[in-house]
Amino acid sequence: MKRLLTLVLIVISSSVFAQKKYYNQAVNSCSEKTSEGLIDKCIKDSYLLNYDFTTLNNEVVSTKKIKKSIVIVAAATWSAPCWGEVPTLNTMVEKYHDKVEFIMIFWDKEAKVKKMAEKLDKRILLVPAREMDKTETGNLDVSGFVHKLDYPTTYLIGKDKKFLNVKRGAATPTKEMNWDQVNELNTKNFEEFLTPVLN
Repeated sequence: MKRLLTLVLIVISSSVFAQKKYYNQAVNSCSEKTSEGLIDKCIKDSYLLNYDFTTLNNEVVSTKKIKKSIVIVAAATWSAPCWGEVPTLNTMVEKYHDKVEFIMIFWDKEAKVKKMAEKLDKRILLVPAREMDKTETGNLDVSGFVHKLDYPTTYLIGKDKKFLNVKRGAATPTKEMNWDQVNELNTKNFEEFLTPVLN
């Protein structure tokens, strides 16, 4: 009887494990033609593999060792919306650093990231593209983490390493919208985005 029960448990756990989809595989094999399709059908509900990110300070951060929920922001210093979201990111880190680890992966190399780093909260882990990373139109690969969307794109990952949501873009000042309005809108959107991991 014990053998039968053990066999049943092995079969059940194997089938559950086999059904788990992992982020890179989900993104690279996705047949969806739109960004929305890529997010809804391929990224959401996939799981984060371990990535060893080398930060601007040459510290290696392994995602498997992070016990909190994770926010990964794919950014580029040439993107106005990325700069527009800086005050909001700083506010979110100030409020939620105890519940969420914030990581920014960059299209840019170290020198350009250093300029943006001056404006960002020091608790955000900044990961510039290194020589071995791939930075080409429509595809960013930093330390093995593949990004195929625009900038900024923010990924919300639960403690169990499951992708819960993806947020694209951010507001920037215009003739119709000043910095205060931009910050208010970006903060509201980011707060809503983080809701699943704040309970």
